[in-house]
Amino acid sequence: MNILLSAYSINPYKGSEDAVGWNWALTLSRKLPDSTIYILTRTYNEIATKKGIKEYGLQNVKLVIVEVPKALDWFREKHSAFHHAYYILWQKVAYNWAKKSGIKFDIIHHVSMGNYRICGDMYKFKDAHTIFGPVGGGQTTPASLRSYYSTQRNYEKFRDIVSKAFSKFNFYKKQINLFDDIYTVNDETKNAIETATGKKCKKLCDISINSNMQGLDIYHPDKKPIEIIYLGRLIELKGIMLLVDVVKNIKTDMPFHVSLYGEGELESDIRKKIDEYGLNDVLTIQGKVNYTEISDIYKNADIFAHPTFRDSSGAVFVEAMANKLPIVALNQSLSRDLNEHKCGLFVNTEQSKEKIINEFAGKLKELIENYDLRVKLGQNGYNYANTYLTMDYKFDTVYGKLIK
Repeated sequence: MNILLSAYSINPYKGSEDAVGWNWALTLSRKLPDSTIYILTRTYNEIATKKGIKEYGLQNVKLVIVEVPKALDWFREKHSAFHHAYYILWQKVAYNWAKKSGIKFDIIHHVSMGNYRICGDMYKFKDAHTIFGPVGGGQTTPASLRSYYSTQRNYEKFRDIVSKAFSKFNFYKKQINLFDDIYTVNDETKNAIETATGKKCKKLCDISINSNMQGLDIYHPDKKPIEIIYLGRLIELKGIMLLVDVVKNIKTDMPFHVSLYGEGELESDIRKKIDEYGLNDVLTIQGKVNYTEISDIYKNADIFAHPTFRDSSGAVFVEAMANKLPIVALNQSLSRDLNEHKCGLFVNTEQSKEKIINEFAGKLKELIENYDLRVKLGQNGYNYANTYLTMDYKFDTVYGKLIK
């Protein structure tokens, strides 16, 4: 069997979308040793991916590099606003290689970019089973929280316009409907595709739990003060200023502390707010952390707070659940599924900014004061991650029916 994996983003040594591409390549190679797996990607990923293929001993994996003219690559780097236009062109080049390769592909799987609006041309292969996803992008920032945006505001408006336009394009409807299977990472994207095209989609999280995090032997004692952690970039999109406002509104006699791990453009603004609100004793910017330190950070924490405005999913959610931490976040995207499985406490976003802040603060207060609830929700998240977020589960879901 010949399988083509279209992975614009892939790297064995990085996280996020790069890890998604690599995890599929690694899993397919190991699960289907008698098949040939072709990874179709770009020059930027070549060195790291070759190293990974050799390091993991993937004898049945072939790496194919296709690229647009170098001048356009330079243009993309200098003008990031045109990244998606560059990606569309790369997809054309990728399709042309596959078409002219002379290889009969049995399965063609578009993995990345994971943007539901840009599906490439792989659906044109009539003799192959074509798969698109899991993809995201249908989620949007709650209207009442957009006041937190400054530099991000205009981009959000542009993004809304593009999303509405795609729902009207006949060519997009045709492309989507010609794929055999489509997987989305969240309800918002599923609804966006199904409403625009009538094509039924299946939901599947793109992020997976790393093998070294599966089945961890974790115990969080009832200690004081309660340690709440945030891991991520200190940027507008992550809702970090919302979290600062939330911490200000936590009313409890129980001692607690909030640590922000990460760095970004809002660091100075956060420090000013900490001083303004008088939060120096309870809220600390810990800065960037090394990968080797992350395990201890999770083990020593009690609650994971993630106020992100519109992530498709989020690797940090998976890491927190792998370490039995209850989650407090906005009830959207992946959090909807986590809420359904009682992996934490999640905040209704269909209300005013002030009510969101107060509800978020109230849910953190509830967990700060209730050790048994922290343990229960943390265990639920642990069970969910080790059941539904493994690559074994994803492989069985996507490929199980195709290889019988």
